Amino acid sequence: MKDFNILIHYNKLALSDEDNQFVSHYLEEGCKITAENINEKYNPKFNIKIDYLCLEKGDVGIKQLFDKLDTYNDLIFTHAHVITKYQPQILEYLSYKKNFFFHVSPPTTLKNDISKNMFALAKTGGGINLALLHNEIENHANTKIYHLHNGIRSAPKIIEKYSKLDNYNSFLLEGVDQKISDQQREYMQSAIEKIFVDLKSDELIILDVGLKYLRIIFTLLETRGFKNKVISLFGTLTGRFEKVSFNLLSIGGYSLVSSLSNLDLMNKIYPEELTSAKRALLDTSTYRLEIPLLISEALNKCRDLDLETKNEDAIKSALLSFDGQKDIFLGRRNDFSFDKDGLNQTQEMLGFIYPNSVQIKRFDVPKILYKYQFDANLKKKSVIYSYIDIERVFNVSIQSGTWTAEFYIDIVSDLDDPINEIIFNNLNPISDKFSYKFVFQKKEEGNYTTKRYYVVAIFDFLPFADNFPFDWQNIYIAQTVKDKDKHILQPIPEELIDQDFDIAEWSIVSSFSGIKYKKNKLYKGTDLDRTVEISNENRVGWILKRKNTATLLKIGIPLFFLIYLVYYSTFIEFDNAHRSIGILTTTFLSAIALYFSVEKPEPKKITTVDLIFIWFYLINGITIVTYGSASFIGSEIFYWVALLLKAAIPLSLITLLYHLYERIKSNRESIMLDRDV
Repeated sequence: MKDFNILIHYNKLALSDEDNQFVSHYLEEGCKITAENINEKYNPKFNIKIDYLCLEKGDVGIKQLFDKLDTYNDLIFTHAHVITKYQPQILEYLSYKKNFFFHVSPPTTLKNDISKNMFALAKTGGGINLALLHNEIENHANTKIYHLHNGIRSAPKIIEKYSKLDNYNSFLLEGVDQKISDQQREYMQSAIEKIFVDLKSDELIILDVGLKYLRIIFTLLETRGFKNKVISLFGTLTGRFEKVSFNLLSIGGYSLVSSLSNLDLMNKIYPEELTSAKRALLDTSTYRLEIPLLISEALNKCRDLDLETKNEDAIKSALLSFDGQKDIFLGRRNDFSFDKDGLNQTQEMLGFIYPNSVQIKRFDVPKILYKYQFDANLKKKSVIYSYIDIERVFNVSIQSGTWTAEFYIDIVSDLDDPINEIIFNNLNPISDKFSYKFVFQKKEEGNYTTKRYYVVAIFDFLPFADNFPFDWQNIYIAQTVKDKDKHILQPIPEELIDQDFDIAEWSIVSSFSGIKYKKNKLYKGTDLDRTVEISNENRVGWILKRKNTATLLKIGIPLFFLIYLVYYSTFIEFDNAHRSIGILTTTFLSAIALYFSVEKPEPKKITTVDLIFIWFYLINGITIVTYGSASFIGSEIFYWVALLLKAAIPLSLITLLYHLYERIKSNRESIMLDRDV
């Protein structure tokens, strides 16, 4: 067996101890699950071992990392620290070992050839962030523009491009340490107040500063009631601020909602429902768990001899084969493709806004896509927003794997007929029922219009009948757009998912909104040249639990009395053995009749109901056989058989109930959101 070592670490961030522990536990459990999945898939070709390490902040954490690295004498795969300044130290330390090093730092910060096997995982924004910014600056040609920055990241390019504009004003702010004194905070606050002393409501503010400055600026805007257009070029803001009531556009490369695959992992580790802020914490940490998946797919491309010798050049070539043309790596949440220097070529930068209407809880500030976005070729796209109001769900059929919904859909777009631009991917192809009628429209800001439609449709879902009538099901609506070159479809925020509707024999356990990613192989031209691309669809759905009261009454009451009769027969004396046989035969035949009266959601599967009846048939049949045999042998044997059955029947019933409890309890774990119909 070829064994490979992977070290995954998490360094504690400027979060509460509770949140740091929360993220660390997720990564630790995620490493265990990932290792199990990989080794199950690729065994016996190779085996991976994932070590997990939670690092303290600062130099203490770096020493922990180095101490751990000292324990490896063989090829090691590991990744960078989230604090860029530590990367040269780590690379220097790794130079004495055979290693593959993965980082998310900007490429310009790591001009270091110590590790020839270095790969960048960060998605580049290219000029997308500048294109988004330029679009807004053009809209503020007649107003003052404030650009506050630290002189790094995008600042030099912005200054170079706009410094000649009369309305453009650049303000350089001093960098600050992780910990700042009260005096420093007062100085920073005073500097900000001086900059905004003459601020007018129609003026544009561009911010490319760290979190500590952002806190001061956001507080100032909130307390003074400013509603200015503010553009933030700093990383994720999720869970960082109590409320965002001004007109904020943030630009970043982070996802809008969780991928379904990542939601499945979160649900497995944290079965309880998580807030959006908690999931955002986990989402931003997930890239670490992509590394073992990336490595395993690369190792699978290597020859057995290359794996045996742990040929670094062969492994590197396999990693570089994810070139964005012939192949792309698709993980739970991220996709990677590398150039010859190991830099990720995937370009993604999105603009987000923070509507006041969905800011419900403190520090739970949901975001949605800004109405205009740019792709990697800097082509402008408009965003289509859709919101679904369910009126009724019925005919949730396990047999056919379909369900029917009546709902209103509000589509906010710049299109004349937007419902025909949206594709519902899981419409049932056999019962192809999809009808709609226009209800009304309302003019919005700019050229956007809200149009409401009433829809009746039959959708597919992937049923699981194993635990009937204690089963849980996952139903969803999948949406994409027809013309992906012109439009982007906004995923429905989970805060706006409708859970107040009639659904007959089911109750709603929870709802979800996420993105399903898929790697597609395409063959172009007459020479069938193969390329790959990543597609995605938005899914909004509900986890359902069957209301099983009627089924339990219909099955449970008669079965209880049949079990009672079987147990009663064990108390009949030897002289009346024929009566026992008669009772047992009657209960057996009655159970068969009862079983055939029960609903069979999926006849070829063994369900929980089937297990209950199988148990009854076994107990009843064994009792008939043993009693019948003992009655011919003699009273003494009959007595001992009866005594044994008196103990065995209750014991087997308790065992059955425990097994059913464990089986039913696993309902939630069986629900996988990232499955296709």
